[in-house]
Order: sequence, then structure tokens, then C-alpha cells
Amino acid sequence: MLITETGYHHLKPEKYYLDTIGGIGIKTVLSPEEKQQAEQDYADNLANYNNVKALYDNLKDGGDTDGTVSDVETAWPDEMWELRAELLAKSPHLSYEVLKSVADKTDVFPDEVIFEIMAANPDELRKNELITYLETKENPLPEYMISILHQLAGGITYKTVLMQEMARYHAAKMQSAYDLIRSTLNDSLVDYTYLRNWLDNTNTLNADMQTVASYMEEGDYTSAQSLLNLVPDAYGLEGDELDAYNEYKSLAEIQMNWQQQGRTVFDLDSAEIAMLVDYAENGLGKAAVISKGILEFAYGYHYCNCLPVNDSSNMKSSNAFAGTNETDNGLLIEATPNPARTWVAFNYKLPVFATEAVLRITDVSGKTITTFTLNSKQGQQVWDIRNIEKGVYLYTLKAESLSKSGKLIIN
Repeated sequence: MLITETGYHHLKPEKYYLDTIGGIGIKTVLSPEEKQQAEQDYADNLANYNNVKALYDNLKDGGDTDGTVSDVETAWPDEMWELRAELLAKSPHLSYEVLKSVADKTDVFPDEVIFEIMAANPDELRKNELITYLETKENPLPEYMISILHQLAGGITYKTVLMQEMARYHAAKMQSAYDLIRSTLNDSLVDYTYLRNWLDNTNTLNADMQTVASYMEEGDYTSAQSLLNLVPDAYGLEGDELDAYNEYKSLAEIQMNWQQQGRTVFDLDSAEIAMLVDYAENGLGKAAVISKGILEFAYGYHYCNCLPVNDSSNMKSSNAFAGTNETDNGLLIEATPNPARTWVAFNYKLPVFATEAVLRITDVSGKTITTFTLNSKQGQQVWDIRNIEKGVYLYTLKAESLSKSGKLIIN
């Protein structure tokens, strides 16, 4: 007997795995020659995958993710330019962990440099998790920078190629493993040791659940319970995932209990049925589906898997197309940090009619130190001041007939 997320089966556990991995249009039982070829294909693709992954891991964060994160987290503002160069040299192979630490280090990196490093790593941007973090962190990147990063996320890099190659070899080796599992399950005599070996090779949570079912089919409840206990730590389950797994584990333990007592699904006591009802109505994931299947099959319950009725009330809201037509025609300029030591970032915004502006920095005598031509409506200009003498400087942003000035102190 076996409980699965597709319901309750008076069948051996192989029925569940066939439901899971499919098999329509695929030859089920392999000949000895085909079996040997599938095993060889798995070995070849595993070797190719490991070779590409080794290259990928060596390039990722320069081969030392923890060290790179530490370099960022312990950096001082004076080290910004050197660290920027180091991170760009490791791009596009920086990890999410490193990029997140860069985004958090706003006392070291100005927005423009954070943007520059993010833009050099489009593969991580493509996952959306990073861009979402950049939008919602304590000091988020400006909206216009986020918009550009969304556009850059589709870029193709060497890292992209390596990831695609790993995905290709992984898919091929998994297909070979599934072919061998399918063949074993459909054989007239199931070799459970061989089955569990290939289930283990797939290294998935569902495969471990099927391994538990195989132990239960053989009456090895000790091994089944041991594996059930190991799964949460093995897959790092937490939160809702852990809650859902624990419910599934409880159902498996109930099944082992009634099997060892010689009972069937029709012989559950009131407490067991009450628990199934609770899981069916309030449970998470597989436990809810399995409980519904048992209750419908053996106890006359009926559950409707209906689509939710759409609530159109939100379409009637006056905020459905919330926005603003307000336009700021002002000229804005701000220097940060101020006082500064190794770099200063000028955050600016131009009036709507201006297509270009000039940012001029002078000393107190009026001598021009440097100028920048700004062509964006809004942005940030970073100035390297490592070779600039200490003192007081004036900065002036001029666009058309408008100008705005400020004082900058370099220590």
C-alpha cells in the first residue's frame, strides 16, 4: 500500500514514481545493452558536468566567495577604487552573495559604482532576486538605474555559456537516470538496491521520498524512518517548506504504523481520520493532496479543486492606474560624502527642457580643477579625488540659463 500526492494506491511504490517522472511514449524496460548504454551516458555527462562546474567554480568570485564577501564587508571608503577594479575584474562571475554585500556597502560605494558593478553581472540580475533587493533595500538604487538594470539583465556573457553547458549536461545525465529508474520499476522483478542507487544519483527530495517508499515496500521501516529524519537537514528545509515536509512525514509515519499493525487504509481510527481531515483542509503541499485522496477513496469525502473566482473589485478602484503628472523643472545637485577623502559622488537632476549640463569644480580662487559634461536627465557623477589636494572647493552645475552651486571639502 502507498500514499502519494496523486491519491492512495493499492499498488507498489513504483506506481508513484512513474506518475512523477512520466514515461508516455518512452520505452519502459531497457534491454541489457540499452541499460549499459544509459549507464555510460550518465557517467559521460556527469564527467562533463563536473569539468564545466570546476571551471565555473574557479571563476566564481575569483574562486573564493567567502573571501570576496569579507573584502567588501570590511572595506573602508579609502579603498573604494581598488575594490571597484578588483570586482570588475572578477565580473561577470560575481555571485549574488558578493553583489548583495556590494549593494549594502553604501558607505564605501556610491550609487554609480554599485550600478556599474551590477551591470557587469547580468546573469545574477536575470534571476530578479537581486534587482528586487536593489529596489527594496534600506538605501535603494534610483528608479532610473533599476530600469536600466532590467534592460541589461538579458545580456549574454561567458558565465551564461558555462551555466547553459552545465544545465545541458545535467539534463542529459538526469534523463539517463530516469530511464534506468523507469526500466527498473517496470521490470518483472524490482531490484530495490539498484533502484535506490539511481534514485540517490538524482539527488532530489522526491527521489528520497521514493526511496522511503521502497524501504516500506520491503518492510524495512527502520531505514525508512532514518531517511525521513535526515531529509530536513539534507535539503536545508525551513519555514513553510519544513512545515509542509513535516506534515508529509507524519503521513508516512502513520502509514508505517498501520502497515506494521496489519491494518489497511479502511481501518483507520477516528484520531487518524481527524488528522487527515485537518491536513486536507488546512495542510500544505503534498500532505493536503494525499489526505484528500485517502479521504475521498476510503471514507466518502469530496473535495473540489475549483479555480478561485476572480474578484474584479480592484479594477473599480480609483487607484488602479495610480500615477502622477507632476514634473519637477528644477536643477538639483548634491555632493556626497562631504567632507570626502578618496571620491565624491555628485547626484544631479536636470530641468525638463535641458538636454545637457556642465559640472565645473573650482578652487576658492576660481581656478578650474575639472569639468564633467552630463547628458542624462538624472544621474550620478563620481569624481576620483585621490590626487586632489586637501581644501575647500566649489562645484557648479549649469544647464541652459540655470545654475546651482555648492561647497565641497576634501580632507
